[in-house]
Amino acid sequence: MGFQELLYEKTEGVGVITLNRPDRLNALNRTILLELIQVLQEATTDNEVRVVLITGAGKGFCAGGDLKGHPSFETSDPLVREGYVKESHQAILLLHHMPKPVVAAVNGVAAGAGMNIALSCDIRLASDTAVFTESFIKAGIMTDMGGSYFLPRIVGVGRAIEMILTAEKIDAAEACRIGLVNKVFPDAEFRTAALSYAKELAKGPRQAYKMAKWAIYTGLQLDLEDALKHEELGQALLIGTEDSSNAIKAFIEKRTPVFK
Repeated sequence: MGFQELLYEKTEGVGVITLNRPDRLNALNRTILLELIQVLQEATTDNEVRVVLITGAGKGFCAGGDLKGHPSFETSDPLVREGYVKESHQAILLLHHMPKPVVAAVNGVAAGAGMNIALSCDIRLASDTAVFTESFIKAGIMTDMGGSYFLPRIVGVGRAIEMILTAEKIDAAEACRIGLVNKVFPDAEFRTAALSYAKELAKGPRQAYKMAKWAIYTGLQLDLEDALKHEELGQALLIGTEDSSNAIKAFIEKRTPVFK
């Protein structure tokens, strides 16, 4: 499948999506958003893809919405603008509800909608040159692409409000300190390290990944009793599967399990 403004390849169980507008720091126009939605739909149902990795070409991850290249900034009709924003939100829903792990490999600036694409992923890895900013306020607009949902859940309400209202720029070290990213790697080895991380994750049990994500994300909306019911259901379905049986046998035999 060919795309105009992103690259997609599959390697060792990892579906690698690269936003490919390096001359614009991978800013989001409508074409790249529609292509991102398309490739995420494909990855969702592709059994060859066990993990999705999203990154950016060149020096940036994603500079956010393209103020010169997206029709949201060109129309004067609020209802039309709302439609374009809703359209772009399909990408966020697909990333967040992906039934397999999604890793953001943030290789440079992640601003505005670009930062929020990273927030919608399960795991965030960062180059030591990465910079994060909720830059919307500088354009006189509010956060979208899930920023108001994900950021307070990741860093807390107070820190999230500060970042959104001030458009503060934070570097990779600070992002790691506040829990915004999981790991930071030197820029010179970042792409190799991020892909290696994703490939290792792809060796894991896909059904257990799917159920764990379901329990964690639905559990954020539940009380403890209902969250425990989800764990009960998940374990009942997973224990006794081929993956579980083989993993238990491998543990007893002191060898590394191979998951289907």
